[in-house]
Amino acid sequence: MGKKFKIEKSEKKEKWNLFKLNSAVLDDDLIKGPHIELFCNNQIVVDGCLGVYEYNDTYLKLRLSKGALVLCGERFDIVTYEEKTITVKGKINSLEFCL
Repeated sequence: MGKKFKIEKSEKKEKWNLFKLNSAVLDDDLIKGPHIELFCNNQIVVDGCLGVYEYNDTYLKLRLSKGALVLCGERFDIVTYEEKTITVKGKINSLEFCL
């Protein structure tokens, strides 16, 4: 019978860490920045809105801590605006972040 060879690996395999949590992910700007919830294309809730730059029934520009959020669509209506949370209903065709 032949000899059995044992193969030893000198290098350890790197395991994939798909969900790395480090200080870069938990940055204060990420946590304290605006929180946006989009419900289909009919409603948007923005927590962290500092004001409204422009508003009409087809265009809405919101002031955020870093830049602005522009919404284009139809029949926009500001449902609520309390402290830093704004709720807008209407048909949203596009949204864009501007720095």
